[in-house]
Amino acid sequence: MGPTLTEVRIWMTEYIMSIFLALGVLGNLINVYIFARKNFRRNSCSMYLLAESFVNVFIVSWGIGPALYDLNYVDPSVYSFAYCKLRLYSIHTLLMIGRTFIVFACLDRYALCSQSVRLRSFCVPKIAIRVIIVVPLVWPVLTLHVLILENFYGNKCSMSGAYVLIYGIYSTIVAGIIPPLFMTILSVLTIRNRQRLRTRLSTTGVNNRRDQALIIMLSSEVIVYVTTTFLYPTNTLYGAITSGITKSTERQQIESFISFLGGSFLIYLNSASVFYVFFAVSKSFRKECKVAFRSLIGIKIRQGDRVEPMATQANEILHRDTHF
Repeated sequence: MGPTLTEVRIWMTEYIMSIFLALGVLGNLINVYIFARKNFRRNSCSMYLLAESFVNVFIVSWGIGPALYDLNYVDPSVYSFAYCKLRLYSIHTLLMIGRTFIVFACLDRYALCSQSVRLRSFCVPKIAIRVIIVVPLVWPVLTLHVLILENFYGNKCSMSGAYVLIYGIYSTIVAGIIPPLFMTILSVLTIRNRQRLRTRLSTTGVNNRRDQALIIMLSSEVIVYVTTTFLYPTNTLYGAITSGITKSTERQQIESFISFLGGSFLIYLNSASVFYVFFAVSKSFRKECKVAFRSLIGIKIRQGDRVEPMATQANEILHRDTHF
């Protein structure tokens, strides 16, 4: 007899998600180190990626760590009122903060490629700093309803009544539909505007190769995000609608496994994979990693290996060279 879906889920948590945890924390810390360097702090999009990577460290740690703990010990949510209240609230809030930073990074790239001077003025570090400060202050307030309505019900940490359906609709729209929709639309518009401006930019003599690299990196991250979150909104809404239906044991196992895939496994894969996506799609980013690593361990860069800063912004009417 083959393994049950429950056993497969436990195996995936214990082994694969352990890898997510280790590589995810490492990769996002490398991103933080790369994007926190002086030349990157002059670029607004790099600052959004820095903030996102910093948040991802907490998402991966706080999301996967307790899941691994629960495999061998009693889940604290069944006996700790504070843990029950804070667990879903904190991880949901962190995820929304990270998603919002990606949306703003996409908006930044779209504005950069716009012919509107007013829109291009959005791509400055001063605005990015304000957004990075405000977003973590706003989302904990917007998600307070999760903290209030998550409670103990028969030694189980969950929601009850009409709020199950309300939360299902809320999370489907706010977490599962709006962020990927905005990311996709902005990425498509950015690429379209980039194509329109390519001829004009090339005639100005401005080197835009690194801007193109950054757009490719961000677009690749959006593709991974959309791919890893497509299951979440459908499954969440389905679970909310069918919460009052009596289900067989087999159906419960299938739904529990799909819920694990869409609401945990793929979500944390997305947060853990950002650095590796950037590293895979961008030669410029790989060079910057090499330079940063050599700088970290004190190795001087040979003249032939020297690369230009990837995130230096120049003043140009039709284009800001971000050296990415």
